[in-house]
Amino acid sequence: MDGRCGERVTAPRRVVVLGGTGFFGRSAAARLTALGLRPVIASRRRAAAIRVDADSRASLKAALKAFDIVLDAAGPFQTRGTALIETAIETGFDVVDLSDSLRYAEKVSDLKLRIDAAGIRVLTSCSSVSALSALAIRLSGADDPARLSVFLSPATRFTANAGTSRSMLHSLGVPIRVRRDGRLEERRGWSETRTFALPRGGRARAYLCESADALLLPMTWPALWRVDFYVCSGVPILNGVLALAARSPAVRRMIAATLPVGLVLSRLFGSRSGCLVFEVERHDRTLWSVTLAAPRGGHLVAVAPAVLAARAIAQGRFVPQGLVPPDRQVEPGEILDYLQALGVDVITTRHGRSET
Repeated sequence: MDGRCGERVTAPRRVVVLGGTGFFGRSAAARLTALGLRPVIASRRRAAAIRVDADSRASLKAALKAFDIVLDAAGPFQTRGTALIETAIETGFDVVDLSDSLRYAEKVSDLKLRIDAAGIRVLTSCSSVSALSALAIRLSGADDPARLSVFLSPATRFTANAGTSRSMLHSLGVPIRVRRDGRLEERRGWSETRTFALPRGGRARAYLCESADALLLPMTWPALWRVDFYVCSGVPILNGVLALAARSPAVRRMIAATLPVGLVLSRLFGSRSGCLVFEVERHDRTLWSVTLAAPRGGHLVAVAPAVLAARAIAQGRFVPQGLVPPDRQVEPGEILDYLQALGVDVITTRHGRSET
């Protein structure tokens, strides 16, 4: 029995991967298939089983139906509207998305009352941002975290594509918002740096970016006074070029104009492994870190929460409804087992008291 108007669902629910011909959409579809599901690929491209425009309500209404489960990988979310969510409310299907965008999270959150009333499920930022950030807080054992700092070094050799690059360029040298002193404050993207210790030795400098964590996580943990998200490109020299671009509009224009060349170089010289480090500081200044290190298949970490959530919904064992907060999107034990099966090392460390 599903919560929508008391209707009983007897047929298997259709799982539709929106943006399924893109990099992360293909990865999600492959993982769903490996779990025994039969995802339907939806995209603007002719190669898709369903041709649909994620920004067109008319197109979405024609392609999607009640009780579908839509795994939304049609980025970049920074420029997306809410056509899909509004269509879900009106039609009665569930949405699980891979968004990393604070602005998109705000747009979805503004629809919370309508989402809840419709009896559907919407899991936004069900990815490295913010589902895995919420997982890290839970693994730290902090009931009242004060600070979360996230370090991302992607497996650039595999993840370098036009969508991820546009997402990064979106915050380069422009005003972004981060959570400081318990509220959203404006900073300039890539203007602040931090050095993080890596799990297998060494250190890496990363640059401040915008993240949906700053909005979504304090909804569960109101005492979070600071949330930071730092990114290292994973490509030698590129960090310095991007830092320069953050201060120079001319360099930003040059990078945008030469993006295809930059993608080729990133695939040739970028890192093969991916790494996520979550620092969780409690109000007593006790500091924990949770590290996800992926020697191979690092790009699969980003789609893992959405894949598991879509499977749980399809199997009828996902209980939450409405706008589902990040800490309820995946079961900790299930996601940890899944990540470890993918070859991801999960390392939790207590560091004592923070000096900051």
